[in-house]
Amino acid sequence: MSFMSKMKSFAAVTALSAAALTQSAVAQEREDLWTDVQERGTLRVGVAEAPPLLVRDPKTGEWSGYFLDVMNGFAESIDVTIEPVETTWGNMVAGLQAGKWDISSALNRKPQRALAVNYSIPIWSYEIGLLYDTRNPKITADMTSLPDFDKEGITIAVMQGAAGDLSITPQIKNAKIIRLDGANEGRLAIIAKRADVFATDSDIHRITILQNPDWAAQTLPDPAIAKQGIAFGLRKSVPLEDIQVLDIYLEEQVATGNVQRLYQAAVDKMTAE
Repeated sequence: MSFMSKMKSFAAVTALSAAALTQSAVAQEREDLWTDVQERGTLRVGVAEAPPLLVRDPKTGEWSGYFLDVMNGFAESIDVTIEPVETTWGNMVAGLQAGKWDISSALNRKPQRALAVNYSIPIWSYEIGLLYDTRNPKITADMTSLPDFDKEGITIAVMQGAAGDLSITPQIKNAKIIRLDGANEGRLAIIAKRADVFATDSDIHRITILQNPDWAAQTLPDPAIAKQGIAFGLRKSVPLEDIQVLDIYLEEQVATGNVQRLYQAAVDKMTAE
């Protein structure tokens, strides 16, 4: 074999070895999520306050909500129990990536987030509404679009790191934005007049309006600020076949109307309380 032939052969072997190492590294990065969960016996679910999707009992600290109900059903289907892990919306993706929990609940499907996490199929739809106090003289009936609220002297509350924050902040030029940890803080900001508007999921506002019909109302801006699907988030290292296991379960829950029933039950419970 000539020198040049030997060099070509060596280069080919080196290339194959490098490719094998790369494939091995990729394989090592892939999680066997459901096997790990079944060995542990618990599915750790990242949760942050967003009633009726996710609700924290202030007296007991226990978590409920229809997104947890759906995940509890899935956990039973693979013979494990759920373990809610409390976080904030600002840390929901980072904590998932760091392995602090196995799955993040109630994440809006956004292109920016899809660069960092994988999504399940959506099980609910989301639209940003603007909650306000009908007695607030700054808010009038002819304010129907986001630019109508983007004025000096108007304060808009958002949940830090949540979809409302990510969607609204780039569009606001004149109003003041305050960032809070959860939905209760947003409602309290309206009640305490720290904020004129609370921008988040319209379903969250519907609960507030049902509980406080004497003062609470919301505007669904036209054009819409954001309309997205709400899903579960998983790490990028979770392979497609594992995500498919979850998706098949979720698809049936949506198609049979069970997600809608769980949603209505959560709303009825909260309004009754």
